[in-house]
This record gives sequence, C-alpha cells and structure tokens, in this order.
Amino acid sequence: MSNITTTTIASNTTTTFPLDYYYSFFVNPLVVVRFYQIGYPITFLLGFMGNMLSLVTFSRLTLRKVSTGCLFIVLAISDTLFLVISVFDFVEFGLQIPFYRHLPYNELCRFRTFISCVSQFLSSWTLVTISVDRWIRARFPYKSGSLCTPKKALIVVGVILLIDVGLYAQVLTPLFGMLLPGFSIIACGPNIFNTSYLVFYLLYWTIVQILVVSLIPATLMILLLIDIYINVQARKKAVIQPNNISHETNKSRQQKTLQRQMFVLMLTSITIFLLTTLPVAIYKILSPRQSNVSSSIIAVASIWVGLGWFQTLNYAVNFYSHCLTSTLFRKEFQSQIRYLLGDKRARANALDLTATVAVRTAFH
Repeated sequence: MSNITTTTIASNTTTTFPLDYYYSFFVNPLVVVRFYQIGYPITFLLGFMGNMLSLVTFSRLTLRKVSTGCLFIVLAISDTLFLVISVFDFVEFGLQIPFYRHLPYNELCRFRTFISCVSQFLSSWTLVTISVDRWIRARFPYKSGSLCTPKKALIVVGVILLIDVGLYAQVLTPLFGMLLPGFSIIACGPNIFNTSYLVFYLLYWTIVQILVVSLIPATLMILLLIDIYINVQARKKAVIQPNNISHETNKSRQQKTLQRQMFVLMLTSITIFLLTTLPVAIYKILSPRQSNVSSSIIAVASIWVGLGWFQTLNYAVNFYSHCLTSTLFRKEFQSQIRYLLGDKRARANALDLTATVAVRTAFH
C-alpha cells in the first residue's frame, strides 16, 4: 500500500496514489506541536500530582463522610482518567511518534475518543451534582440530612455514568474511526463512507457534545449558584443575636464550618470549569461557520488546540485552587500527609480546630 500503483489503459496511464500520500499533506503547524510539547507536560505534572493529592485528602473521614466530599473523589478520578487518555495525544502530536501502521488505528481512535468523551461528560455532570448538593443544603436545610448522603450521591453518579456510556457508545462502532491520522483536530472522526452518519456527526453531534459537556452544565451551575447566593442573602436578614451563639453545640458548629468550606470548594471548582471550558466550546460552535474555514484550516487548528490545552487545565488544577481557598482542605491535607508519614496523632479531626477558630471569630 505504500507503493504507487500504475495502471495502463490503452495509451493512457492512470496513476493511483496510496492514502499515505494524501495524509502527508496534512501536517500539524509548529504552534500546534509546541502546545503539545510544552503545554501538555505542564498539565500532566500539575494534574497527576494534584489529583492524586486530592484523592488522598478527600479520603479523610472528615471529608468523605459528606456527600460533597464523595463527589469530589469521583471528580478527581474522572479528571485523572481524562489526563491518562490525553497522553496518547501528547505522544502522537507532541513527540510525533506515529501510531498509524504501528497500531490498529481505527480501534485506537474509538478507544481514546470514548474514554476522553466519557471522562469529560462525567466530570462536568459531577460538578453539576455537587452544585445541586449544595443547593439542596441551602434551600432545604432540614431535609438535606436525608437527601444529601454519600450513598445517594454515588447512586446519582452511577446513573450519570450509565447515561454517559450510552451516549458515547456510538464511537465504539465501525461508524467511527480513523480520519486523518497524525493531524491533531481530525485524526479521528466519522466514517466518510457512511454518508448519513457523516452528516449527522458533523451537523448535529458536535453541537450535542458541546451542549451536554459544556454549555448545559455551565448554565445549570450558574443558575444554582445565583439561587444559593439569593438564599444566603435572604437568611442573613434574619440576624442571629450574638448571645445565641453560646447555645450552639460543638457538633453544630463543626457542621456549619464543614458545609461552609464545602461550598468554597464547589465555588472554586465551578469557576475553573467556566473559565477553561466555555472559550473552547464557543469557538467550536463558531469556527465551522467561518466562510473561509477551508483556507484557514491551519489557523483553526492552532486556535482549537490552544483552547483545547487551556481546557485540560480544568482537569489538573482543582487541588491547588482548593488549597488556596479552603482552610479546612489545607488542614485536612496537612493532617493526612503527617499521618501517611507516620504521625498517628494526625488522624485527629482537623475540623475541631477549624470550628474553634470560627467560633472565636464569631465572638470577636
């Protein structure tokens, strides 16, 4: 297949070029290669370490006994899965080690696309579930104890995963596979010999993906945050007199501190999601509608890959934002590290100290 075949018909000579000849015309621009060579190692360094430390921290009893903490464990696992599958892109487009002809490329395309899409969907909707969890606690505080449990949170994640797998199962079929191997944004895609699926994928499915992974989750999270903010402001009008603080039990103070810190963790994660995913989602909607897209494919590929790399930070920096914004998370992380290094006293509940500080602040 790598040789040029020549067929002679009467006096005419017909030359047929192999597919490799056409693939050679599609070369990743230098800026695209640099994004993969420089940007992705930074993402991997931050992401794998950060997600591992997030798992270690959220495995603390203080955090995992709360439904939100369990959901953050799921989020860290999903984010790690996305980073693992992104290594294929780094190797092929960054290190420029070709998989085509060395591996069954159709099957590889189906596998990497399926895992990438499933992990992105799961991460997005896990964040939505975290938002709903916090919204229930703000809107229905007396029912939250029975509604927001770790078991029910994991059941919701299971339902999301079933929908997720069902939604993307199509890319595991022969309808999907190799398109232009080695060219970053269209190495994998719909089977060009199945016209109906090709039209469906290009005209409708790409929009559906952007909606279910970015725009719909972002809209829901923003609406929930707005309602939580309105609810919190309304409650602040019902001012509690300082002398009532002394009647609160230590357990009640701990719970209030814990829930406040969980809200901070949610808010930082959602902010990162919005900042990193919305730009690439908007560009993916607008770029195919450019009138001269065929003549500016290099520019489109460069911007697409650049924004795509920026989106990968959503799966890499949650741990660091949590450390910067949450006192409780920092204390639990430090306690867990000390415990893993042999300090058995570090198993003590770090929330006790945090609640004490909060009470002292309230009195002053």
